[in-house]
Amino acid sequence: MANWCSNRLTVKGPEEDVDTFKKRLVGHSPWPQCQQPGDKPNLLNFHNLVPIPVEVLAAGDAAGHEWEREHWGCRYGASETRIIDEWEGWVIYEFETAWAPPTAFLETVAKQWPTLVMILEYEELGMGFKGIAKFEGENHEDHCLQL
Repeated sequence: MANWCSNRLTVKGPEEDVDTFKKRLVGHSPWPQCQQPGDKPNLLNFHNLVPIPVEVLAAGDAAGHEWEREHWGCRYGASETRIIDEWEGWVIYEFETAWAPPTAFLETVAKQWPTLVMILEYEELGMGFKGIAKFEGENHEDHCLQL
């Protein structure tokens, strides 16, 4: 059973870019065991922007676990995702990730979307840490405190 890291992601930038970003993130997990008939798409599906390679999916769960940790910073991607606010050029998500925040995912995505600024606030009380990170193009800052 995972410890869950609570995350709040604020994305800001040109309105058209934020809208496109938001639309491209919506999707389903690539893992068959995570798909249930009638599931709604996740609003923050990491696989849509940083896809798990086909050969990793074919290799199974253990290979996927390592790949996700390396490329997303956490296992399974986002869960319990909801948009808590949005307006012209802004969207704010709240979601959970297993054990750690998705900093590796956001480092990659920020390079793909250099017009956007992403601020991630995260907290994992079971492991005793919280922090805030900023991603903008090639630049990345992360300030994490042990509790």
